[in-house]
Amino acid sequence: MKRKSPCLLLLVAAFLSACAPFVPHHRPRGISEERRVLLGGVEQTILLRGEDSSKPVLLFLYGGPGVPEMPLSYKNSDLERDFVIVQWDQRGAGKSYRPDIPDMRIDQFVQDTLELTRLLRTEFAQPSIYLVGHSWGSLIGALAVAREPRLFYAYVGISQLVNIAASEKELDLRSRATAQKEGDSRALRHLEEIGRYPYANHRDERRVNKIQKHLMGQVPNELSATHMFGLAVTSPYYSVGDYIKALRGVVFSGKALEREIYSANLFRRVPEIDVPVYFFEGRRDTVLSPVTAAHYCDELVAPRGKHLIWFENSNHWPQFEEPDKYRAMMRRVLVDTRAAD
Repeated sequence: MKRKSPCLLLLVAAFLSACAPFVPHHRPRGISEERRVLLGGVEQTILLRGEDSSKPVLLFLYGGPGVPEMPLSYKNSDLERDFVIVQWDQRGAGKSYRPDIPDMRIDQFVQDTLELTRLLRTEFAQPSIYLVGHSWGSLIGALAVAREPRLFYAYVGISQLVNIAASEKELDLRSRATAQKEGDSRALRHLEEIGRYPYANHRDERRVNKIQKHLMGQVPNELSATHMFGLAVTSPYYSVGDYIKALRGVVFSGKALEREIYSANLFRRVPEIDVPVYFFEGRRDTVLSPVTAAHYCDELVAPRGKHLIWFENSNHWPQFEEPDKYRAMMRRVLVDTRAAD
């Protein structure tokens, strides 16, 4: 996505942020608090929101890496009736960004997740919590629940990241098959020019992604760049300074974690998860192949149950593209796991 007039965008963000002030819950047992916590020796920012602090705790791990969903989380604030929602700007990202953050390694993010989980269990007197991971966050989430399942009631992977090589190969095959079926000679020509995965560079990867979106056609609820920007700048949780840090954090996190992310393989590293598992997949995801995620779900050993839930009208962000269904499915997870407890 090309960036246009960043100074103007920041001014617009400042104005709209000022027009959408933070609105706390006014409930006797509610919680609405942003705080700094020390995880793995690094101060990081969390936002806790819930209408009743005795409700189950849900920790949300965003995508990217380095793309915080804290500023967008107000769009699903209705779930704060059912959970205490914890949004976390991980090390090196968003409000937790610093240019000298150490230990930008996948294993450290997993350790940070487990450390934060223990803190939340203690504070809210909960034996376990719910863990939800989107995209990059789903990689960290799956590794965390596999390592210490006793800490979690259930795991929800949204647009589950399993193995990028397998995902890209499947998306490439799907693009070629669709182009052939549709008789789209131009798309086929461009795909042949780029060649098969692995691509020569990230530019070619982005070109293939663009072709995939073209071949997929208009996804009914897909978030355009303009829509995403609108959601972000009307957030009650982020200031202009926070967005500046977030932009720097995206670049910093991407560079630091790229090699590890591209070599990650949950087929090998996480063959079993001993908590109830739910995969929320956008049927028309062009970023991470939902077919690869479905294959992983098929192969995953999950003694306490596994569920693959399709979001038919979503690309990569079903929690925002089909928010009503997302909230309904999260409530189903709560009912299922509470009934089995």
